[in-house]
Parts: sequence; structure tokens; C-alpha cells
Amino acid sequence: MEINYAGKSALIVDSQLDDLGALRQILSRLGVGQVQVASSVNMALSLMREFTYDLCFAAYDMGKGEKNGLQLLQEANIEHSFGSSSAYFLVVDPETSELLFGSLENSPDTYVSKPYDSNKLRFRIEKQLRIKETIKPIEQLLDDEDYEEVVEKSKQLADHYPGLNIFLQRIRGIALLRMRRYSQARDLFVNLTQQRDLPWAEVGKGVSNFNLGEYDAALASLNLVVDQQHVCVEAYAWLSRAYRAKAEFERAVTLMRKAVMIQPTVPLLQSELGNLACQTEEWDIAKDAFQRAIRYARYSAFQDPANYFGLVRALIQANSNKVSQIEQEVIRVLEDVVLDHPEDQEVMFRAKLINCDLYRQGSMQERLEQMLQQTWNFFLRMEEDIQCKWLDVMLEASSNSAVESEVILKRKDLSRKIVDTDWGKANYTAMTSFRNGDLDKAFQLFGRAHELLPSHTGIALNLVQAGIEKAKRGENALWILLSVQDVLSTISYASLPIKQQTRFSALSLRYSEQIKLLKSEDSSEGDDLLSQEL
Repeated sequence: MEINYAGKSALIVDSQLDDLGALRQILSRLGVGQVQVASSVNMALSLMREFTYDLCFAAYDMGKGEKNGLQLLQEANIEHSFGSSSAYFLVVDPETSELLFGSLENSPDTYVSKPYDSNKLRFRIEKQLRIKETIKPIEQLLDDEDYEEVVEKSKQLADHYPGLNIFLQRIRGIALLRMRRYSQARDLFVNLTQQRDLPWAEVGKGVSNFNLGEYDAALASLNLVVDQQHVCVEAYAWLSRAYRAKAEFERAVTLMRKAVMIQPTVPLLQSELGNLACQTEEWDIAKDAFQRAIRYARYSAFQDPANYFGLVRALIQANSNKVSQIEQEVIRVLEDVVLDHPEDQEVMFRAKLINCDLYRQGSMQERLEQMLQQTWNFFLRMEEDIQCKWLDVMLEASSNSAVESEVILKRKDLSRKIVDTDWGKANYTAMTSFRNGDLDKAFQLFGRAHELLPSHTGIALNLVQAGIEKAKRGENALWILLSVQDVLSTISYASLPIKQQTRFSALSLRYSEQIKLLKSEDSSEGDDLLSQEL
């Protein structure tokens, strides 16, 4: 296949300007039509949002404390700003390159090393472009989320190109995971790992086992990747989730601390560490983790207000006896979250709510009443559908305050409107069914309400509780428990109000107990302290 370099575009990402310039000259001599450069990951992401590139060359080492070339690929994939048919070259020393290919979905296509050799570089580019051109139809189907076709077409293509079988099985495994066909995915990855040492297939096996509730098997695969010192964000993240699902929070924290030592600029890892450390009440670790998560997530797809609120709650808990000393720091963080999420009414409201918690923790009654009044005034200015969503939280915050009677009065008005919404009607009917012992209907309707309003934490926890109760009856117990684990994993523990944190912790422990009982085939029933929550 003749390569038309004049029709190709390339992006070079490197903080070493001399090396960046040398690579740019080589690509220009090859005839690459358009070459652009970036000296940081954030700059590269900005360019990727505006332009499409056929080739991307990203240095792994961008300097101490700076995002690296692997993170660029991860964030670009999250944003869908770098097409799967484009070729990604990681610039790294050959002796360390193998450690950077452990990710299932976020590995580079290949690597190149410095100093650049024009002939070797041309060979690598042409080889990769030929591969990309051959598997382009499959990768396009993957981008289009046509996973059934991905599975079928990849098998057909492998028959014609046996040398690409490993590439195509990797894509097929990704498609099976996205279709939630975890047993089939596991079989595929097990077969691959029996043939060759493929860290990304071990990750796939671990993810499959996790989603099948086989946590020990998941830990075995994922720990194998980590023990081999592969720099794989996915392996660490799923390890943490597996230990968390087993309610082994201290081990999860220890593991995640090791992860952030290796990859300190990955906001996903820092955020997960912060949430875990809050559950184990290691406030200094949580504080540092959330600060880093905020720093490295800014202006990226990982920017999340939950990290700001998690930081504030860690600050308050770590200084429970001297909250007056951290007031300015808390206010600064809350100002940052509002500035970084402009025109978001819910972020503004949550910032005011947590400010109330600061004054409540410090027994500053007068300041608390003033802040509650401000929060209530802002609540009344929010859009009505947002008021409906946050009504219960506002009512809880106003308990025993001067505005409580006004909130209760407003509740009577909004309650009728909530029941008129599809999610409100489903949630109300589900609560009635739960209290009457009709767990089948309750679980179904809580699921419907959660589907309609997935960001409502109260509904999510209702669904988890109903699922655990239903699973105790034995019918489809594993499927139900795994589905509620999916829900729990989407909730940011640290950013929750204290009451919801308490409920989340109780449900997490109950889940772990129930899954252990199910695995040991011991279905003995006992009293559940959560049974009266709804």
C-alpha cells in the first residue's frame, strides 16, 4: 500500500522543544501535509477538540508533576477527540515500553524512541497505517457502538488476515464487555492469556470476573498486571473496586496509594483514593488526593464537582474541633467549584449546603442560620425540576432551623409536582410497594426511577436497598446484587451529606455480606438494620 503522506496530518506532543523540532523536521521531509505541535497534554487536548489527526506522537515523560503521553490518550478517548482509526505513537525508552502496554482500551498502537531515526520511524509509521487501514471497518463499527457487528466482522476479518488476529480479538473483547456479555468476554481473554503473555488480556479477564461477582479471580488477574509493574490505570482502578466490593477498604486504600505514587497526575486514581480514604477516615490522605484530583482534572473530561465537595468534607472532618481555622480554605474551594462550573445551579446549591455543614460542625449557630437562609433563598430561585430533585436534602439541612417551617410548607407544594413527574411517580410507588413487602415491584420501579434520574442519590440508594432485600429471597440473586453494585460504584461517597454517607456505608457492607453468603451458598436470613430506612 502506497502511503499518501501529503494527505496526512500529525500532532507532536513533547515538552522537550529540541526533540519536538527534530521530529517535526523528519515528518516534514516524509511529506506529511500538516504537522502541529503541543508542549503539554492540556494544549494537545485543545488541539484535538478542534482538529482531526491521522498520526499522534506523544512523549510519555512530559516532566515531573505533568500529565504524560498515556494520560493524553486516556483523556482523548474519554472525550472521543482522537479517532480509533488514527495511529497513536508513544515516545518512550525501549526498555520501559512493555510496561506501558497493559491497558485494554487505552494503550498506544506502538512506540518510538529517541533519538529519532528517520528510516526506522518511516517503517513504524507505514506498518501502523497499513494495520489501521485494514481494521478500519471494525474500529468504525466500534466507534458507532454496533457491537454485534464488531464481533461478527472481526471474526471474518481474522480469517483473511491471521496476522491481525490478536488485534481483532482485543477489539472483540472490548465489544463483549460493552455489551455486558461478561462470560463470553472472560472466555476470550482466558484463551488469549493461555497462548501468550498479554497484560491487557489479563486486565480484560479481571474486569470480566469483577462484573461476574468473582472478586478473588479478578484480584488474581489484576494483581498479576500490577506485580509486573505495568503502568495501567485500568488495573489499579478495578483492583480498588474489587477490594471495595469486598468491603476491604484499608487494603483498597493501600493499593490506591501505590497507584498514585506511580501515576500521580491521573485524576481518576486520585479521586478514587480520596473517596476510599474518607471511608476509612484517613482525612489527610483524602485531602491530598482530592487536591490533586482537582488540579489534574481541570479543563479535562475528568473535571468533577464531586472532587471539590469531597475535599471540603475531608477538610471539615479532619478539623472538626477547629473549623474556624479552615473557614477561608473551605470558602476558597467552594468558590473554585462554582467558577469551574459556571451557570450550574446544582453546583451552586451544593456549595451553599456544604457551607452550612461547616458552620454546623463548628457550632456557629448564628452563621449557620444566615447561611441556611441564603441557601433557602437560592433554592427558591432554582428551576422547579431542580427544586424537586433536591427537596429532601434541603429539608434535612433545615431541620431545627428558622427556615424549617418554610421548607415544610414548600414541600407540600412540590410533593404534588414530584409525583407528577415520571421519576417521582415511580419512586413514590416503589416506596409504597417496599413498605408493603412487594419487593419485586419496588425493585422494578426504583430501577425505572433511577434510569430516569440517575443523578438522584436518594433514589439510587433506594434501588440498592430494595435489590439487596430482593436478593435475600434467592431468585436471580447474583444478577440483582451485581446490578446494585453497578449503582454503588457510580456514587461519590465523599461528596455526600453525612446521612447519605452513613446509609451508603451500611448498604456497601450489607452488599458484601450478601455476596459472601451467596458465594458460600449459605442463604440463612437475619434481621437487616436497613429494613426501615425507606
